[in-house]
Amino acid sequence: MRSLPALLCFALPALAAVPQIRVGLDTQGLEWIVSLEGGGELRSLEGKRLLKVAEGEKLRIWWDSRGEADPTDEYRVQVGTAMNLADATATLKKLAALGEVPEKVEVPDGGTWRVLTGRFESAKEAEPILEKLAAHGYDELWVSTEKRKGKPRKARALYAVTERYERLPLPNSGVLLQPARELTTIVGKGRYRGAMRIFPNAQGRLSVVNTLDLETYLRGVVPREMGAWEYPALEALKAQAVAARTYAYVNLGKRAKEGFDLLDTVADQVYGGRDGEQSLTDRAVAETAGLIATYGGRPIQALFMADSGGGTIDNTFVFGDGGPYLKGVSNYAASPQVITFKGALAVAGDTPWLTPELLRLCAAGLVPAADLDSGRMARPARQDDLRATVAALASRLGRVPVAPEPGLLLWMARSLGFGEVVEGLERPDDARYFLGDAVPAPADQPLASFLARRGIAPPALWRTAPTLGQAFQVLGRLWQELEPAEFLEGTLLRDGQVRVKNGGPGPLPLAPSILVAEEAPGGSLRLVAQSAVQVGDRVRWIPAPGGSPLLVRRLDPDGTALDRYNPTAHWKVEIKEADLLDRLRTRAGIKAVKGFELTHNPQGRVTDMVVRDGQNRPHRFRGMHIRNLLGLKDNVFRMATVGEAPSRRWIVYGRGWGHGVGMDQTGAYGMALEGATFDGILKHYYQGIQLTPIPD
Repeated sequence: MRSLPALLCFALPALAAVPQIRVGLDTQGLEWIVSLEGGGELRSLEGKRLLKVAEGEKLRIWWDSRGEADPTDEYRVQVGTAMNLADATATLKKLAALGEVPEKVEVPDGGTWRVLTGRFESAKEAEPILEKLAAHGYDELWVSTEKRKGKPRKARALYAVTERYERLPLPNSGVLLQPARELTTIVGKGRYRGAMRIFPNAQGRLSVVNTLDLETYLRGVVPREMGAWEYPALEALKAQAVAARTYAYVNLGKRAKEGFDLLDTVADQVYGGRDGEQSLTDRAVAETAGLIATYGGRPIQALFMADSGGGTIDNTFVFGDGGPYLKGVSNYAASPQVITFKGALAVAGDTPWLTPELLRLCAAGLVPAADLDSGRMARPARQDDLRATVAALASRLGRVPVAPEPGLLLWMARSLGFGEVVEGLERPDDARYFLGDAVPAPADQPLASFLARRGIAPPALWRTAPTLGQAFQVLGRLWQELEPAEFLEGTLLRDGQVRVKNGGPGPLPLAPSILVAEEAPGGSLRLVAQSAVQVGDRVRWIPAPGGSPLLVRRLDPDGTALDRYNPTAHWKVEIKEADLLDRLRTRAGIKAVKGFELTHNPQGRVTDMVVRDGQNRPHRFRGMHIRNLLGLKDNVFRMATVGEAPSRRWIVYGRGWGHGVGMDQTGAYGMALEGATFDGILKHYYQGIQLTPIPD
């Protein structure tokens, strides 16, 4: 186990007063294999010693439930979206008048109520009620999966099975695992600090519960919710630590009926125990120790999501009534920070000839920057144009260029030694296969086949005389085969440094005079006199003594939004009609679809979706139901219909990943890159809040 960094030591004495939290690691298993760091003991829940466990010994905890355990899930019909108590009560009365036996269930994260009716073993069994209620004017219906209520299953016993296959009876109430040192390992889950209990639950299965102090719990949450490798910005991680601490504190007791407070999944907060901890997220937890977000003196429901697609949304559109702090905000900075880099050369006109291979040659001093002229690069290549570069490159590689010969591409390849590696490897049949009627003379066919096979000189270049730009591209590819000159890439920081992926901040080593290029989505390049690079953009350079003579700015395909750093910032999916109908039928009882009617807010988020069925009847969906019904990552989307029934396809272009309410984790990272502190990030996404210590 790694020791804690020195900066954490100041927080440790205060942990005794920190609230304890019980985390449900699993509720579905019938057996678990465990081991204890340094050995230890198996005890009853009352603390009585039951079994001594040796260091390195694996112990199996097994619940004999007399065959298959009871299922834990059932299907119910939700009527409408989450609503306030008065509306929920009125809906209950209306449903009861129709012969239903409904009930209301409180939404823990929103202070609202869901109205449910019916209990089914499968989603298909709910279809008659869906049709019945739709006929009575209910247009927003949803088949949801709910935890089944049940009584403890009678079972033979709880056992411990040793590595020697000894089966020892244990108290049916459960056991406590007590390691001699700190960690308990649950095979298939990981290593955990704190206390560990395993006990039978109401579904006839085993619950595994980790009890530990809130601050230690957060050390396993923050890196799993917003890890330092993905978002290496301390202020963003500190904002996540406060949000996660607030969520955990508010929801203590949320699942008390199940014997714990929170699950270790996205249903609550992802928790990875000791195996999830990272040094930078440990620091974020320590530097915000005890702080939570409050509004009007009360802790908030600190909802957050991965990426909001350019802007968050008011909670009323997703989970129903919520705190006034859960308002929609933009993920676009009013004045993004930029750093300007000046280039030594800007080429007039289009530059389709400009390639990474040519830029490498320029960076190595093998092609003078003065030669980068559109007219010059577009004309047919001559050996005289390339002689100096080929000679310099051959000398760099310890070779002597061959005498000029008619075939330009073959001459360059032989000058760098490629004529020596093809005899016996390439065949005339391969040359004809790759080059067709452009195949050269028999003596040249092996080398031509090799160049085509490796993608160095594609078939089109053998049919016409290559331009000078194309010839330089081939020469650059030949060089890369023998001596790769790789670009380094990093994120530009506000102090002019760069952060290379999986590394810390460092200087951007540039020569006094540089070529500056901009790379657009799709890979096209152009040289510019200067580039105002937005903080957070990716830049590339080639290491060289005295600094890189080249800087390439990559225009982010996700634009300038603060939440553009997530792979789901923009996405595209295709939905086939058969797949769509299967989802509509299973989740909402809709058996045919005529079309969609979408209502968007100004940020492009769908706030209301009406599905017209085969009889043109409307079925309305809001909030989380929209993306769940269509199987999308987020509600920020537009769709195009292609083809005709029954073989239609819906091409969906969208942004973001999550419910869109509260703190945008990717946006928090973007704000941190722009210089925002953790409290500024939190007060941006949670309007009007204060940061206060957890009450004593």
